[in-house]
Amino acid sequence: MSTSPKAYEILFIIKPHLPEETNQEIISAFQGWITNNEGEVTLMNPWGIKELATVLDKFTHGYYVQCQFKGTNKTLNEIKNRIAVSETIFRHLLVTLDSVFTDKKPKEKKARAPKAVAATVEG
Repeated sequence: MSTSPKAYEILFIIKPHLPEETNQEIISAFQGWITNNEGEVTLMNPWGIKELATVLDKFTHGYYVQCQFKGTNKTLNEIKNRIAVSETIFRHLLVTLDSVFTDKKPKEKKARAPKAVAATVEG
């Protein structure tokens, strides 16, 4: 039984030494992992090769890809399982975006009136 879809964003990093055609195949496969598992891609944004802030797995650069999607637990499990065995994606960060894609507005805090301070005047 699947849950209702939620909005997510993932930023993943592909090893930098791969040819552009391979990077595009990985991105296409990643989209398939989502769409074939109760998900919907809303944004796929390849950033290209960027310098890493620190050396990761002996790499100083990586091919960054940003993806926003809507998915269920089945979608997330597929992505996590595929990334875990991937030899080309070596880092990722997945966050929820429900507040961005829904009509829910953050609750406004009521403005509080300043507390009255009793002043005494000595004369």
